Amino acid sequence: MTTRTFRFSALVVAAIIAANTATARPLEEILNSGVLRACVPTANPPDGEVIPEGCTGYCQYEGIIGDLVETFADSIDVTPEYYVQSWDSLFHNADGETVKDASYTPRAMEAEQCDMIGAVMVPLEWRLKKMDMECFLPSRMMVVTHRDRVGDFSGPEDLAGLSVAVERSMYLHDWVEDQNAGIWSDNPATIHFRDYKDTIPAVDQKDVDFTVVSVLDALYQTRHVSKNSVAAFAVGDTNTGCWGYRKGDTEMGDLIKSFFEGQTAEPNSDLNAVWQAYYGMRFSEFVRLVSSIQ
Repeated sequence: MTTRTFRFSALVVAAIIAANTATARPLEEILNSGVLRACVPTANPPDGEVIPEGCTGYCQYEGIIGDLVETFADSIDVTPEYYVQSWDSLFHNADGETVKDASYTPRAMEAEQCDMIGAVMVPLEWRLKKMDMECFLPSRMMVVTHRDRVGDFSGPEDLAGLSVAVERSMYLHDWVEDQNAGIWSDNPATIHFRDYKDTIPAVDQKDVDFTVVSVLDALYQTRHVSKNSVAAFAVGDTNTGCWGYRKGDTEMGDLIKSFFEGQTAEPNSDLNAVWQAYYGMRFSEFVRLVSSIQ
């Protein structure tokens, strides 16, 4: 990582502490401990890579998710500690299940295994029953197909009755379920649940007809990793990626908001440096790119 150029002053941090009453691990305790606990999902490069492979719980974690969390942690002079779970496990209740209609604190937050969730999440209604979110990253969903079939598909209506790979409980899964209940109701797609890192490879190997991924992963995977897959078209509205934190923890929410506002406004910030390293463009340039996708 680069030398950190953007720091919160002690006065800013102190003001946030004084202005809020936390219901999670207080910011003062995080600062005194010198450690920020971040829950992160097993994911595909460049989002995240768990070290050693297959590790869950407290593990080493590399990739852009890890670098963003590290940049955030460095800005308040603490060290990130990564707690790795499956994507679905980020939302588990005390019984180890994700219940979308229920309001509860995910068990990893309840157990103080994480002060925040460093996964970039869309603020779906069912997720907001379980945590608060601070949003910063515009995104689109992209349908990815095998290059041999890209001419067969021009829009969502062409995907009815086909097979799709998605990871359970991701917003991409929600989108497929919505289509199965809507425009594909007479001929629903067959869902194959895969780890997110395996969804584009499933298309590459023709195990499924298509997958749905974020524009970031579509850009990276189809240019640098996959051999046979291409981004066919965008679906859904522009959405926003967010970090999650325990409900009522306004200290953490204010800190995340201040961090991203300051980093985005500074052309030479660490956020822009991270984005440049992974995607060849500044964060602000990426925002303009996403806004232009039709």
